[in-house]
Amino acid sequence: MVDKLARLTAEQRSNFVAYLDGELNEEDAQRIEQLLAQNEVARHDMESLASTWEMLDTLPRVKASEEFAQNTVATAKMADTQREWTEPEWMTEARRIGVRAIGWVLVMACGLGGYLLARSVPPTTTDAMIENYPLLKNFDSYEEVGSIEFLQKLQSNPEWQRRRVEFGQGGR
Repeated sequence: MVDKLARLTAEQRSNFVAYLDGELNEEDAQRIEQLLAQNEVARHDMESLASTWEMLDTLPRVKASEEFAQNTVATAKMADTQREWTEPEWMTEARRIGVRAIGWVLVMACGLGGYLLARSVPPTTTDAMIENYPLLKNFDSYEEVGSIEFLQKLQSNPEWQRRRVEFGQGGR
């Protein structure tokens, strides 16, 4: 059973107009009549709509001028003869490819710009320490040497060369 105060859907309301105009098929008309018999809200809406239709019938009928009718028919004919311009398929595809190509060029340009910008930034103290880590790791040993001359004498000593080879450090 239908609720006597149930709200109506937009479709039901639009069918009311068609019902009053006699435009519904028999099955839809029976559904509207059944709804009206069971639903108070539907009956009230139908009565309001029917009284509005009756008031509209009391208004004087206005007839459009002959010129208006001719202009309307001419406009309708012109709309039929005008062809809608559409872009050729190849042009649509070319535009799509062009937009993608421009996008990729912009991405690559931004990447290159970022790379060049990063390369132009001077290294920080931390960067220099990381780069020179092997030297810094043995800094205490180097400091004990005292001077470069001592290292040069050591390198030219044949005994030192032989020991380096024995310990697998090669002949550098």
